[in-house]
Amino acid sequence: MHRRAFTLASALSLAALATAQTTRTSPAPSNVALGREARRILSENCFACHGPDEKQRKAGLRLDGPNRAVVPGDILASALVQRIAKPDSDPLAMPPAMSHKSLTPTERQLLMRWIGEGAAYEKHWAFSPLPASLPPAPSLPHTQRVPATFRGWKGGGEGVGSPLPSSPRSGKQSEGRGRGRDAGRDAIDGFIRARLAQERLAPSPEADKRTLIRRVSLDLTGLPPTPERVAAFVKDTRPDAYERLVEELLASPHYGERMAIGWLDLARYADTHGYHIDPHRDMYRWRDWVIAAFNTNKPYDQFVVEQLAGDLLPNATRDQIIATGFNRNHPINFEGGAIPEEYLTAYVADRVDTTATAFLGLTLRCAQCHDHKYDPLTQKDYYRLFAYFNNNDEVGLDGTNGNAKPFIKAPYPEQEARLAELETLQKTLTAKVTAKESGPVAIPTLLASDWDKQLAPGLQTHLTFGSPNLGGGGGDGIVSGALALNGSDAKDYPGLGEFEGDQAFSYGCWVWPEGGSQALFSRMDNSLGVRGWDLYLADGQPMAHFIHNWPDSALRADSKERLPMGKWSHVFVTYDGSGKLSGVRIYVNGKPTELTAGADSLKGTIKVNKPLRLGGRDQATGFKGKLDDIRIYSRVLSPADVALLVETDPLRPALAAPADKRTPEQQRTLARYALRSRDPEYRVLLENQAKAAAEKDALEKAIPTTMVMQERKEKRPTFLLDRGQYDRPKERVEPGLPAVFTPFAKPEGVASGASGGRLDLAKWLVSPENPLTARVAVNRLWQQFFGVGLVKTSENFGVQGEAPSHPELLDWLATDFRDSGWDVKRLVRQIVTSATYRQHSETTPALLQRDPENRLLARAPRLRLPAELVRDQALAVSGLLVPKIGGPSVKPYQPAGLWEEMSFKGNFSAQTYEQDHGEKLYRRSMYTFWKRTVPPPSLQTFDAPEREFCIVRRSATNTPLQALILLNDPTYVEAARKLAERLMHEAPPSNPARIASLYSLLLARAPRPDETALLLTILNRQTTAYRKAPENAKKLLMVGESPVDTRLDPIELAAWATVCSTVLNLDEAITRG
Repeated sequence: MHRRAFTLASALSLAALATAQTTRTSPAPSNVALGREARRILSENCFACHGPDEKQRKAGLRLDGPNRAVVPGDILASALVQRIAKPDSDPLAMPPAMSHKSLTPTERQLLMRWIGEGAAYEKHWAFSPLPASLPPAPSLPHTQRVPATFRGWKGGGEGVGSPLPSSPRSGKQSEGRGRGRDAGRDAIDGFIRARLAQERLAPSPEADKRTLIRRVSLDLTGLPPTPERVAAFVKDTRPDAYERLVEELLASPHYGERMAIGWLDLARYADTHGYHIDPHRDMYRWRDWVIAAFNTNKPYDQFVVEQLAGDLLPNATRDQIIATGFNRNHPINFEGGAIPEEYLTAYVADRVDTTATAFLGLTLRCAQCHDHKYDPLTQKDYYRLFAYFNNNDEVGLDGTNGNAKPFIKAPYPEQEARLAELETLQKTLTAKVTAKESGPVAIPTLLASDWDKQLAPGLQTHLTFGSPNLGGGGGDGIVSGALALNGSDAKDYPGLGEFEGDQAFSYGCWVWPEGGSQALFSRMDNSLGVRGWDLYLADGQPMAHFIHNWPDSALRADSKERLPMGKWSHVFVTYDGSGKLSGVRIYVNGKPTELTAGADSLKGTIKVNKPLRLGGRDQATGFKGKLDDIRIYSRVLSPADVALLVETDPLRPALAAPADKRTPEQQRTLARYALRSRDPEYRVLLENQAKAAAEKDALEKAIPTTMVMQERKEKRPTFLLDRGQYDRPKERVEPGLPAVFTPFAKPEGVASGASGGRLDLAKWLVSPENPLTARVAVNRLWQQFFGVGLVKTSENFGVQGEAPSHPELLDWLATDFRDSGWDVKRLVRQIVTSATYRQHSETTPALLQRDPENRLLARAPRLRLPAELVRDQALAVSGLLVPKIGGPSVKPYQPAGLWEEMSFKGNFSAQTYEQDHGEKLYRRSMYTFWKRTVPPPSLQTFDAPEREFCIVRRSATNTPLQALILLNDPTYVEAARKLAERLMHEAPPSNPARIASLYSLLLARAPRPDETALLLTILNRQTTAYRKAPENAKKLLMVGESPVDTRLDPIELAAWATVCSTVLNLDEAITRG
């Protein structure tokens, strides 16, 4: 350790040196910079024991502010110097050996110099207010102002630019303060070049036009430019050619998709709930909202407010409410045995952490259990913010069947338009039907006996309930009185409904359900493995069981229909005795329904020595509701028979009554039957009514829902939780801001809770009083285009985060962003039209040694494409990409069995991966179904996060597995084949010309001669290999679902597919240069 040779004598020498330096005029940190650097050293080495966390503070000594260990101006009298000067063997040496930290001589010297100059404690830079007005930026000579205009570009534009002569500005003005749109671009270059000059470095020349168009296209849309667009740009000699290109890309609908990718990471977007079971949820309407917000250039302050509190805005629109799904993207649990209050606490904590990271750049989660060890954030501050999010109208355990409450229906505009059309059509048809029914109708003589003859064969049991002796008196039924049941008064009928498992029989009834899950009627014995048969209703969903021994020898047919509560419906089951689900039909209101299998193998008897029970089954909860016209047949009824039952049963009471005593409703019932029998126009009207109703019903079922925030009517109290434990509440706290942001610690309206608090918090986040939101947002956008933010630790602007590389530039951009009306596209335009962005990315050994991380930006960074863009580029250049924007997530190719390895199974959704087909295989990667416990493997291999929590900075790895995916994943193998087909059809027929076309499509440049020669060698070698083993060529071409072009020679196509795969795997191909 450095400390071992460092003694008090050394300290005296360094003190003298430090004191002497206070009088020197040679370059040294300013007082402000010195204070910031001293704070950094103390934070890294001392704050864990002597920082803001009072409970962890040792010896009562606090070093994050003025204290007794530091005597300003007197180095030798300061206990801090005495402690850091002690040798390791001294137990009072600081930092202690057990901390595994140490100070370098330079750090000790800097601390002593800081003390000698007065030990001014500078407020941490991130908590300092932004300037009230835009500060001046370093000016650029006109010869260096080469923003986005290519002024004076010579010839074909393939060379590197040099200083260009000045020319008139475009004259376009920014929003807000009226500054020209060039101002931000010039400020960026001014600050960057001033720092480079300070470091005695020069900026790099401008990249060539082909590199620039590929770079900016990938950065702004996530897609490569087409060869046609590249050629047009290269030929365009207008002075504003590049600026025009940028405007074109900013206007592209794919701009919103590219910008949304990082926001989905930040907002922990996924298509499943997470935790152990990890079932499906639907939040894609929120994702659609994010894409649209970027495309329409929604001001960032509105973007923030709507996502945090859109539901609380006056007259909130549906879109503003959808936006609040931002804080419902967190994982949700419903596992048996979980404690609701524990997970409610976890959900709110997630919202606090996400809000702090996304908008404040603070690691606030560190204050959930105790005061923050490094930043001035107390545990009470944490729970005051917690209180803003603690009043959502939710329960701790939810989401079993998809979205967890609260959620809303979120139709697309076209769905709403079609629903309105159908409602208008239904009104028109209803009016015409009513007019027909209201006119004079000749009612024919009808005889129920005619219907009975058709329905009599095989009728074993027929129960109606008009007589009190049969349990009637439950109100009007369909055929007669109804059997009313309350859940505890089932009726038994011995000797009825006895069948074997290999016998055909049918049964059903009219039912008026009132909720719950119970058998309507059954013949079962629970003691014999639930042996027997039944007609069951599970929350309105009809089921039929045929059981010898559950579940090993049984059939269970589940209808996908769901009966309405409090209305009459007809349910009928037919079984052909086969012991298979294929032999079962369930009809609802006379129409067969789609079935799923709960069990599908019946072997053995289903006979039991139990009675037929109406309203339940053996030893089970009874049915609540009404039954009528129960029929049991010893044959399979035909669809026509079942339809006749449904059609004629309602007519029987009317026919039984004398003509002069029929009620008006009975008259209408008979009239309708007469019209259906004799009036073709009436039948057409009814058919159109049924079609419109069916389409409307299907459309309403297809309308997606999305989870949102919604305030509880009764406010939920918030308590400071001891050590963050949900079941250890201490003092009650009210909504409020951390004290470090005083005097703005309690926005107006929070105390009364009149607006729920969240809206106040959201407005404060984007208010001029908040020093962080604009800085954090600007930094994250800078990170997107340069690979690293001006603050490298974009997730942490606190004391432990890295200081800005260009603090004045960060504050200038943040102030300009705020004052421009939070215009995101304007800021993006400023960045990508700057000369700093447009430099070439080539480096030199000397530059690498001086600035290995390229923080000074003497060159443009070379960045590996984000995971989504790697795949999207392959789909785009191959012609496979389906550019549709928005909508539900899709399931492209994925290795088999991954989900199953991690799945809970059971009856939960998203437990097995069912690959999509057709165009869904070729959607952009941001629409890939995201299962939290098993994220898309190819995307994760290229460093996409799991999205369990808020991520604002992806890691960047380089592994062999990435190359293996590019070579072997079906997406890339298929893309290589389709790219080869494209070359063979569109490029000139010579092999060098095809290689040139390949490079143009993928890399936006021409190949070098050595590259062409190498690829021709590969082509010839593969052609020979495939001619010797044509089955290998066939196998390669069969990968993927897109059809193979049979007009092409399969040997040649396979060889070219290999060449395309090689180029797709180049480092340059997956890098933005």
